[in-house]
Amino acid sequence: MDLARVTVQAPSRLLSAPSGSLRRPKPCLGYDLDRSGRATKRLSQEAWEAATTTAVLTACARHRGRRRLVACKAAEVKVTDATKEGKKATEFCKKGSRIEVLAPSQRWREAQVVRVGGGVARVHYSGYDAQFDEEVPLDDGRLRPWGQLRGEKLAERKEGFQLQIDAGCCPGCGVRLQCTDKMALGYIPRNKFVQEEAEDPSKPLNAEDEVALLLKEDNAQERNTFAVPSRSSQKFFKVVANVYLDIRKEPDVNAERTGESLVFGEQFQVDEVLLSADARNYFRLADGRGWVFDRGMVRGAMTQLIAPTTNGLSEIKKAQNEARKPVCMRCWGLWQYNDCDDVLRPAYGGAGSQQAASDELTAEAFEDLLNNTLAPVQEACIFAVVDVFDFGPSFKLLQYLADQVSKKPKIRVRIIANKIDLLPKDINRPRLRGWVAREAQLAGLSRVKIMDVFPMSCHSGEGIRPVSKLLEQNNTFEEHYVVGAANAGKSSFLNRLTLRKRRGIGRVTAEDQSGFVVSVLPGTTLRPITMKFDQGNTKVIDMPGLLVPGSMAERLTLEDLKEIIPQKKEAVRLTFHMDEGRSLLLGALARLDFVQGRPFQFTVCVSEKVKIHRTRIDKAARICQEWAGEELTPPLSSKRFSQLLPFQPQRFELTGNGWDEACMDIVFPGLGWVAITGCGDCVVEAHAPEGVEVMSREPLLPHEAKWTGVKYRGFPGWYKIKGRSTRGFETGRARYGVKGRW
Repeated sequence: MDLARVTVQAPSRLLSAPSGSLRRPKPCLGYDLDRSGRATKRLSQEAWEAATTTAVLTACARHRGRRRLVACKAAEVKVTDATKEGKKATEFCKKGSRIEVLAPSQRWREAQVVRVGGGVARVHYSGYDAQFDEEVPLDDGRLRPWGQLRGEKLAERKEGFQLQIDAGCCPGCGVRLQCTDKMALGYIPRNKFVQEEAEDPSKPLNAEDEVALLLKEDNAQERNTFAVPSRSSQKFFKVVANVYLDIRKEPDVNAERTGESLVFGEQFQVDEVLLSADARNYFRLADGRGWVFDRGMVRGAMTQLIAPTTNGLSEIKKAQNEARKPVCMRCWGLWQYNDCDDVLRPAYGGAGSQQAASDELTAEAFEDLLNNTLAPVQEACIFAVVDVFDFGPSFKLLQYLADQVSKKPKIRVRIIANKIDLLPKDINRPRLRGWVAREAQLAGLSRVKIMDVFPMSCHSGEGIRPVSKLLEQNNTFEEHYVVGAANAGKSSFLNRLTLRKRRGIGRVTAEDQSGFVVSVLPGTTLRPITMKFDQGNTKVIDMPGLLVPGSMAERLTLEDLKEIIPQKKEAVRLTFHMDEGRSLLLGALARLDFVQGRPFQFTVCVSEKVKIHRTRIDKAARICQEWAGEELTPPLSSKRFSQLLPFQPQRFELTGNGWDEACMDIVFPGLGWVAITGCGDCVVEAHAPEGVEVMSREPLLPHEAKWTGVKYRGFPGWYKIKGRSTRGFETGRARYGVKGRW
């Protein structure tokens, strides 16, 4: 019997059965070495007999709260893929193109084509001197297109990260699972809850216990590898179209017919499948009568002609879903709907809340958890993830870290400047790094230099490579802690670092989502979650976010949070001409009054969904009350606006640096900021809901007023640029043709 590969991998053990071999495993328990040099433990004959089965697919069983192995018979159908035949070297070997070459050391290496001619290609190996350049014949099979080697390295790197979490804990947020209280953390339905049974040490081990014991060592988490079904695992088919399907002598739609046909509903067995380049699959009948194909034109439409008699793919997906590690209902709601109950929101006491959050979700509880985790650490690396768009809470996080590491010289802090995709695409990266480094030094991290700042976009993956190389260094730290303010992007950063796809709403299918839960909710991660990296012999610990008071996020509902947090593209940048006595409304959440001074320019950086309105100071309060939830959003309803009242004023006095550079940023934490540009002295007054701490800082984008000016049309969200009326979300892109100020 030909056995398919069944693998259960733990962080320090790898149990495997032979694949592609007709012989059975030796009846002994020994050790081998796999390709990566790690020890491979071969199951005993009895254990392997217990793990295998003669069914196409066995249901996932439970044994002491763990999943058993899933095995299946290997297919006996030969599959030939004509669409993936190797390209000829003359098609991809062009001068200057990157390729992969089988070097004399019998290892594939990346190279660049220097010259092609005379049936040979002269290649230059990447990372080597020109003296190692080699002339390789085009027809000897040593050349292949570029990309396969990189894919293998990324796959190996992804397998190097192993999740380490205590048994019975949610892999999404880290809390312990329970099935008693629906409104408490860690709740999971009773039919999904698996209770760990106490083990009896006097009980003799059988074959299944032997497998479970090896998995339990080093607090390992079991992981099943399923044999994903393909055309090779299907041998029985039937005709599903109401046609006479003629049998061909060759695998070609235009081949000669044998004179026999298959009718609707007739079942047959195949022994070979040919995946053709004409988008058809050809099947050779097992009785030797000839070939049939699966797609054809019927009454002018491409129609499926045959289909497998059993749907093994749906059964495999069902077994995969059952074998997946269960998560709590809170993480499931954030994963599927980006929403959860207000009671389960950390430190939420804002608009529309019926009751306060539990003691485990307060800002003090989160800070105590961070203190207890970081206090015993004496030598490690801390990745401080900061949000460059909403830097106010991140600045307080840096102040917190400065107090924690002030007396620990062996702890190194590196800053991950996340969400640079929300800033202009042409922003000066060295200036951005210098600005973040100066802010960190002002917060008390005097040892942070400009080379310790890594600009990054966890949404697009830009800038992740320099950070990933830090984990592969020989002298890297044994532990890397990922800390940051709530909703700064720590889990997204770890998903990029570990090459895993985020869990959450979006374009990624549920079957492919294997990373950490990501949502707009601050405080998604509630307990430390550890990932072990085998290649670098280090650990990466995802810490809960620090809940910083004074942010707009504390007062808003999830619906309003989705409006003020930019999701898919850069934030809008609009510059308004402001006179004394005018006010600038940022939705109905905040406003900035120009109390005294000569005319200035106010550059607003907010989400594209925040509607901006310019009016007189004496009309601002009335307009907010009348237009809130309709013309002025967010909030999305007038009732929520009334729950945010009263607004608290805060006055700032400043002196302009001229029309070429902003002098100050007025920051509304969680919402955005306004850069002020002009000459002379002026006085501005910021109004925000009670509890929101409006602050000032050195300007992040000091030169945006030159090319982001607009003429306001008098209605929220409508502006005039180059004589054309437009919506606000179209004005946030760089427009170098716009000059002057209005």
